[in-house]
Amino acid sequence: MKTPAQKRGNSVLSEPSTPHAHVEFSLELKKIIHERNILTTKTRKRVFEALDEIKTKSDEESRQFKREKAVLEIINSEKNYVRQLEIIINFFMKPAQERKLLKVEDFEILFGNIITIHNINKQLLEELEKGAQYVAAAFSKIGPFLKMYSVYASEFKKVLQLLQNSRALYPQFAKFVENQETRPEVQSKLSALLIIPIQRVPRYKLLLIHLVELTKPFEEEYDRLTECLLKIDEAAEHINKIVEDHENTQRLLELQRYFRSGEPNVIKPGRKLIKEGALIKMSTKKGPKEKLYIVLMNDIMMFNKIKSEEPVHSLKCISIFPLGKCRIVEVLDKGCMKIVCQDEELILYHDELSETKGWIASISDAIESHLNDRKTLRKDSSSRRPVKRKDILEYHEVGLSPGRPMKKRRVDQDNGGFEDKPSRISKRRPIHQTLFDSTLTNHPNTDVSVPTTLGLQSGVHEDATSATQNVGNEKVMSKDLFVFGKPHPNSSFTFGKLLGGFSSSVKRIFGFKT
Repeated sequence: MKTPAQKRGNSVLSEPSTPHAHVEFSLELKKIIHERNILTTKTRKRVFEALDEIKTKSDEESRQFKREKAVLEIINSEKNYVRQLEIIINFFMKPAQERKLLKVEDFEILFGNIITIHNINKQLLEELEKGAQYVAAAFSKIGPFLKMYSVYASEFKKVLQLLQNSRALYPQFAKFVENQETRPEVQSKLSALLIIPIQRVPRYKLLLIHLVELTKPFEEEYDRLTECLLKIDEAAEHINKIVEDHENTQRLLELQRYFRSGEPNVIKPGRKLIKEGALIKMSTKKGPKEKLYIVLMNDIMMFNKIKSEEPVHSLKCISIFPLGKCRIVEVLDKGCMKIVCQDEELILYHDELSETKGWIASISDAIESHLNDRKTLRKDSSSRRPVKRKDILEYHEVGLSPGRPMKKRRVDQDNGGFEDKPSRISKRRPIHQTLFDSTLTNHPNTDVSVPTTLGLQSGVHEDATSATQNVGNEKVMSKDLFVFGKPHPNSSFTFGKLLGGFSSSVKRIFGFKT
């Protein structure tokens, strides 16, 4: 059916409008005018300015369009992500918990942190849906909570192992997962759904970087977007660090099981595994050519013999070099390297020169980093030295660096491991002793106390009194102990004391007992 406007023919005309400028056409026109020189200088300048204005308007419109599209992508991406988390919860997590298809500990490994992540992102979505101008505020508010992803990320290897072994460990759960994955509401593998949270924080970073690039520095949102991008970047670095530390700790635990008899103990707070692998030790006068398994850490290097192909108990440690006293010498013309540690040295190489160069770079960086760390931390004992197989037990205690073993202190078991000795107070006579002695001599019944101006000496009085009571049970007082306010024998010089001391010295010279 025709409209009244169509019935009247061409009586209704559209409003006149300027056609959209094409940037490519403007550039081509400028090129032709410049090459053919068909206009005067003044006219050419005016034409070029008009074409530049058209291009500027077109670029600004294009930027605004791309920016709106980037904001819309952030919001739609978050909606889709929250929906995928809800699929995990409603179609896998809750039914498996209700039917008790998994043990409690395995259920916590598989779905333990999903609810927390869902709550965080649901709140983020609510903030984003308020409008395009609230994107920066939403990420600034929720950004710090994204560090909670580190808990999920650090356990993700266990999640994959559990899914791979679920058919053998939990046949009913494996069949349940297969049925749920084919439902029209799901249509995704559980493993694919569980890996999405691992990829989410890096995805936020990329989306925000793209949005910042499309925002001009003079716009109001620019500073806030830059600030929230820093928060997201900080959360991503925190997650990566937690995952890296967790994997490093797990690898150290595995490495500990590889040593025969569990010696030496390599688990130590702050220790990191940098590089490990097999190298060939060059034959010397001290020994033939042999293959060694090298373990480079942030404070030591370990050299191990490979005793068997089985991983467990396959390594026997023969030497430990502290990095603080190591240096590396490149011998690339022979395709090898020399590691020197005090009087010890080893010449190692790999069949491929690129691998040898990689080891040289890693060892050099580890030595430099270790020396820089020691500048800001308390230095280790100077007794650290390279140790061989016979001295490996010196390194067996947790937290001790390789070196000479420490002597154990002898403790008094009757006193609970602590020696209860009274504090020794100097025998030097204080200034006011003459005043106290004269007071006690003239007025024996007078209660003499320490003057209030001598606060420090008052504290000494109390400590000395308590020490005297503990040792002598208020009956015997040490002659070496001076206590304020207590009578003491006159310890001044006498001629008899001089003769007595002289006679004792003569007896000791001739071997008589004194």
